[in-house]
Amino acid sequence: MGKINKWISFLLALVLSISFFLLTGCGSDIKTEKKNLKNFEIAAGNNSVAHVLAFLPKEAGFYEEEGLNVNINVANTNADAFSALTSGKVLACGGGSTAPLNLIEDGNDLVIIGGLMSEGAALFTLPGREDEWKNITPEGIKGKKIGVTRAQSGDIAFRAALAKQGIDLKTVEFVELGDCPTIIEAVKKGMIDAGIVFMTFRETAQSQGLKVAKHIDEVAPGFICCRLTTTKKALAENRGDFVKLIRAQIKAYRLYKADPVKTLEYAKRFVEIDEKILKSQLYGYGHLGLDPNPAKNKIEDFYEGMKQIGYVAGKKNIDDYIDTSVFEEALNSLLKEEPNDPTFLDLKKEFEETQKPNK
Repeated sequence: MGKINKWISFLLALVLSISFFLLTGCGSDIKTEKKNLKNFEIAAGNNSVAHVLAFLPKEAGFYEEEGLNVNINVANTNADAFSALTSGKVLACGGGSTAPLNLIEDGNDLVIIGGLMSEGAALFTLPGREDEWKNITPEGIKGKKIGVTRAQSGDIAFRAALAKQGIDLKTVEFVELGDCPTIIEAVKKGMIDAGIVFMTFRETAQSQGLKVAKHIDEVAPGFICCRLTTTKKALAENRGDFVKLIRAQIKAYRLYKADPVKTLEYAKRFVEIDEKILKSQLYGYGHLGLDPNPAKNKIEDFYEGMKQIGYVAGKKNIDDYIDTSVFEEALNSLLKEEPNDPTFLDLKKEFEETQKPNK
């Protein structure tokens, strides 16, 4: 019996030693793995769904899968986001299309490498006046007062679409107001005939009795809004990390398309809006495009629209400030790993279409 007890004691000690070795070994690997993550600073806003594709990969763990420790600096205005980028505080930021294109026009060496959001804006009016906007004609819109906020993508897309239809924009009074709540109040009081409100305030406008006169994407289909932007210097020095960043965002896009339950579970952790509104905006209402594709020809079209309505002089060849190769490399690498994934295949087809010159 004594020999048996000695053997049992020996085996227990051996098992404990092996267990301790494995546990401490695994713990060391985990610590090393975490330590080896590359720090990567970006700026994005958490007060709307516009930047979901920037936050979602962090909550879902996709950035870590790619070897990145992404720190998101919350910037709730374009000015804050692009100030962080141009000062070197962050390597990339999300922001409405107007801001980076204006900065490029002013001589900043920025480059657009990805997409975040498109569409999302609507023209609101008083109940009973919706039919005035059903078919927009030069005669019907003449003399109308439309409330807008400066540099809003929906405003620029709408004006450019009217100009393409041959409407003389001088016959319409565009009233620049401070923000969307001010536009809503002005419409309610009859101070303006209609106002363009972006999607963060869509439910606010409807709850206060206003009606959608026209979704801006009805006259400007697929117009772009927030783009993923960096500097040419940062891209040159960190190209491999940018590929990883966009790989993670493409994975998040797949999650958004395939799993609304999981997406909403993650999104409500960082988007600071009511959960019901969040669900409606992401999946219910429509007129929103979340997409990591930079959409080259849409950027070109938007820049032309800015020139057409006098937002910029058009001094730049905007193609020099768009780099779609990072997105393409990221997508192709994912397709190499999962060649039959339907979301990746759809993105590939879409990407190739948006590489074509505008007609």
